[in-house]
Amino acid sequence: GSMDAEILTPGTNEPDPADRYIIIAPKDASPSGIAEQVLQNGGSVIIADEEGDANQLLEALGSRMQIVPGNVSSLDMEFASTRTIIATVSGNHTLLDGISTLTFNRPSSITGGTPLVTTSVLSWTDTTGSGRPGAGASLGRYTLIAREEVDPGEIILIADASLFATTMQEVRQLHDNRQFLENMLDTNGTVSVDAVYGKTADAEGPAYIIHKVKSAPISTIIAILLLMVFVIVAFRKQIL
Repeated sequence: GSMDAEILTPGTNEPDPADRYIIIAPKDASPSGIAEQVLQNGGSVIIADEEGDANQLLEALGSRMQIVPGNVSSLDMEFASTRTIIATVSGNHTLLDGISTLTFNRPSSITGGTPLVTTSVLSWTDTTGSGRPGAGASLGRYTLIAREEVDPGEIILIADASLFATTMQEVRQLHDNRQFLENMLDTNGTVSVDAVYGKTADAEGPAYIIHKVKSAPISTIIAILLLMVFVIVAFRKQIL
C-alpha cells in the first residue's frame, strides 16, 4: 500500500486523525486529544515508554494498562548482557506478522491489557543494578508489549522507547526488530509519529551505541528511520 507518513512535533494539531498514531516517550497526557480522535475513528494508538510517564496518557484515554518502571532483565540475552533481552511473541496481531522474537534493551514491564510479547520465565526486575537476580528477586514472565481495545480503536503499549531510537544500529538489527518497525509503518492509511526528545542512555555494555544516537533529537532519528524504511519498502516492491 501507499505509505504516507508525517513527522509531528509534540502537540501539533493534525488536519485529519491518522489511522495509526505512534507516540514515543510522552511526558504527560497532552497527546490525548489527537489520540482520542484516532481511537474514535477505529485507528491504532501505539505508545512506547519505559519511564512510566505514559501512565497519565493511558489513564486519560480510559486504558487499564500501565507501565511499571524498572529494568527487566533476563537470562535469555544477547551480548552476554542480562539487560539486552530476548522476548517472544505470545499473542496474535497484524503488527507481529512474520515476527517470533524481539530484542529489548532494559525494558520496563506492563500490567493490564492482552499480552502480545512476553519474556521467558527466567526474568526479573533488576533493582540492584548488578545484572544478576539479587536475593529476594522473583523470577517470572513479564509483558513487554500489550494491547487493549478501546472501541472501535485499540491501544498498543510497548515498554521500551529505545526500540525506535536505535533501529539502524547493528545492536538493534537482531531477531525481528527491523520487521517490527516496518510492520508499524506499513499501513494503507496514514501514520503519524509524535516524538519528544529522548533522554541519553548511560553508556554501559551494548547500549553504548544508543548513547550517541539518543543524544540527538529522537524526532530526527525517526525521520531518518522513516526514510530508511520507505527506501527499503520501495526497493523491495520494485524488485518483486
